[in-house]
Amino acid sequence: MVPGPAVVTEVDPRVLLGVLRRRKRTIALVVLLVVASTLITSLFQDPVFEGEVQVLLQPSSTESVFDPAAEQRPDAERNVGTEIEVVKSQPVRAAVVERLGPVAEAEADAVGETDIIRIAVESRDRGQAAAAAREYALAYIEFRRQQAVDDIDQASQKILAKIDDLQTRIAALDEQAARSAQQGTSTESIIASRDLLLTQQALFKQRRDELQVEAELKTGGAQLITSTAVPTSKVSPRPLRSGMIALVAGSFLGVALAFLREYVEDAVRNKEELDRLTNGIPTLALIPLMDEEDRRGGSQVVTLGHPTSRVAEAYRGLRISLQFLGVERVPRLIQVTSSVAGEGKTSTVANLAVAMANAGQRVLMIDCDLRRPSLHRFFGLPNDFGFTASVSGEISVSRAARPVPGVENLHLLSSGPFVSNPSELLSSKKTAALLAPLQENYDVVLLDSPPVLPVTDATALSAWVDATLVVVAANGTRRSEVQRAMEQLGQVEAPLAGTVLTGVPVEAGYEYLYEADDGDESARPPGGARRRGRSGRRQPLEDRSEQTADPSITADAASAGSQTSQSNGTGPPHVAENGHSRARSELAEGVGTGDQQGDRPTNPG
Repeated sequence: MVPGPAVVTEVDPRVLLGVLRRRKRTIALVVLLVVASTLITSLFQDPVFEGEVQVLLQPSSTESVFDPAAEQRPDAERNVGTEIEVVKSQPVRAAVVERLGPVAEAEADAVGETDIIRIAVESRDRGQAAAAAREYALAYIEFRRQQAVDDIDQASQKILAKIDDLQTRIAALDEQAARSAQQGTSTESIIASRDLLLTQQALFKQRRDELQVEAELKTGGAQLITSTAVPTSKVSPRPLRSGMIALVAGSFLGVALAFLREYVEDAVRNKEELDRLTNGIPTLALIPLMDEEDRRGGSQVVTLGHPTSRVAEAYRGLRISLQFLGVERVPRLIQVTSSVAGEGKTSTVANLAVAMANAGQRVLMIDCDLRRPSLHRFFGLPNDFGFTASVSGEISVSRAARPVPGVENLHLLSSGPFVSNPSELLSSKKTAALLAPLQENYDVVLLDSPPVLPVTDATALSAWVDATLVVVAANGTRRSEVQRAMEQLGQVEAPLAGTVLTGVPVEAGYEYLYEADDGDESARPPGGARRRGRSGRRQPLEDRSEQTADPSITADAASAGSQTSQSNGTGPPHVAENGHSRARSELAEGVGTGDQQGDRPTNPG
């Protein structure tokens, strides 16, 4: 059984580089738009100037005359952070607005690891920027000074209250001493208590006087250490700096958009992606996009209308790759299918058939796309009878197969009259009996089958062929569609020989323009990868029980082993002759009609 797609667990750097390479135009466009818009905005933006002052968070020497602990700062970093928030506080800003009117908010930050705060204000007016910065510093210092003074006033009020209380107590002792003197009692203890209270009162009065002096000396614990100068250079706009920032930001945005598009679009774009999706099943050919010269004459059969084009050369490369799939036995019944419609499978059959016929091989094309047949239109042939009539026994293949005009050794068996059950017909023993003897009369039989995902016709037909080719359209087929198609073909053990990537941009698949001389059929295979075929007869899901009941087929299938070979001892495995091919031959002899057995052309070409 063909293994399903491998689960990618690690990100390959080459995959990321491939995405960037494919989306380079998107990235470049995003970067250009971001940089251009930034530069244009900078050019039309009014200049902005910045006024700056510095404030030292240390009290003046006079402040510490009565407070020796004023210079102690146990947590300087925290203190600076707190003062920065005070600078940007609403009371400070309100004081500045009251003096200067509406101004911008100030920015404050520490200068290194020092006790210095840098205060900056931006404005479109040079003078206002300088004045605002200075006013913010002064307003901050005044705010801090006023806070200190208020604290001293509160302490003074408390001391004054204490002095008044002591005075009241002293007055009470004086009255008591006077009464004791009148009564002739001792007043020594009263006088001692009064003296103690007077001493305390004197100390409180002294401290109150010191606080009053300290209040006069308070500066707010900060000093303005730089003079305010009118700024001469603008801080914004700066086109060069803005452009560099925009370049970096645009690059990140462009890369993000590139990967987003890659994820959303989910389309197979190159051989490397296809190889990962198919778990190493070889890509046998890269078919480039057709240009106007390739399409001249209105025909999609480029190998017939323009045989020297790069597209025709790619199909000749596919023909050579198929020859190298097996050494002992080259596959002769080849099914060509795709994941969904519109990927170029019918065009691949037509061009590959012409390339093989021009190389001297006897080729028969069979249109097994019974729902939407179109192969006959490629060569301008009718479709009044064909495959369905031959399967039903109405006409032999030798009579129904029409020679293709202008191409020697090439015949076409069109789809024929419409049938209501294509899947059942393709999986029946009659189809096997029709296909098996064709190998005796033709070197290669190419079957154009329907896509895998919409219907089951392709998986049913894969039971009777030697090799299955899956056509994938570059930049058109979704990765999920390829994965599901490979899973379905793997479940029925279809003999997957390889894939064909169509519609490849020339720069992605070819590095040179090849123009062959007239009559020259030489070509280099675009890959040369080979794959081992499947041994043993595969049976369609619809008719499997009936087929396995035939003892002669079972015996032949069991006795026929898989033969594999290697190229030069190191190459990848090749398609080998398998038992189901001989089973088909004997099946044809047992159930084939006399018309099919007796009317084989001796020279179909």
